[in-house]
Amino acid sequence: MNETDIHSKLAGAVVSGVGALDESAKDPFVVVDPGSLVPAVTFLKNDADCRMEMLNCVTAVEREDCIEVVYHLSSVTHRHSLTLKTRVERPAGGTHESWIPEVPSVAALYASADWHEREQWDLLGVRFTDHPDHRRILLPEEWIGHPLRKDYVYPHEHGGMPLDLDAVPLYERDEATPSEPAAPRPSGTPLVQPPNPNSDRPDAGGVAPADSDGDLRSIKPGSNDGGGH
Repeated sequence: MNETDIHSKLAGAVVSGVGALDESAKDPFVVVDPGSLVPAVTFLKNDADCRMEMLNCVTAVEREDCIEVVYHLSSVTHRHSLTLKTRVERPAGGTHESWIPEVPSVAALYASADWHEREQWDLLGVRFTDHPDHRRILLPEEWIGHPLRKDYVYPHEHGGMPLDLDAVPLYERDEATPSEPAAPRPSGTPLVQPPNPNSDRPDAGGVAPADSDGDLRSIKPGSNDGGGH
């Protein structure tokens, strides 16, 4: 079966809220209402002709007017696939801090959805209702906010650990003269900064393992390959 055949089966089932097949993308997809997501996925998994027994991944995309959650389903049995999408409209004035989109979890149908959905919660702030273990998976639990949202303001530090790429490392900081708090970073500023100037700590040098002739090689300060004999 191709995407058209699978969509026809899904649209003919007793499942409401199933949109048309969009073939404009490289991977044709079907948009399903959030409330119809679980029934649609259940049908695709259990129907003998579809047998979408594998959920490859769950991803999310923030668009200007919505959050879009994307499900890539495939059948090992029949060697076909289909992409489903569900969209949660952004309310007027909805921001990273005031709006948490909610989508039903499919973890009860696919074990792989457990970690995939946790990643989208952690990074994009999509809450998956009825998820069995709705915790962050990449960032610590005390982290504030969801870093891949477009209006997220990146912090300069977390728990005393510098996050700026040009920050002075903790082991090079002068504790006697603490640095002034950094100015707030503007919303949406990428976490890309010029490199920190080279440290003025002395190069300790050292001795590398012996070469094939059994001679030791001294490592010269500033060299990239350990120097010669």
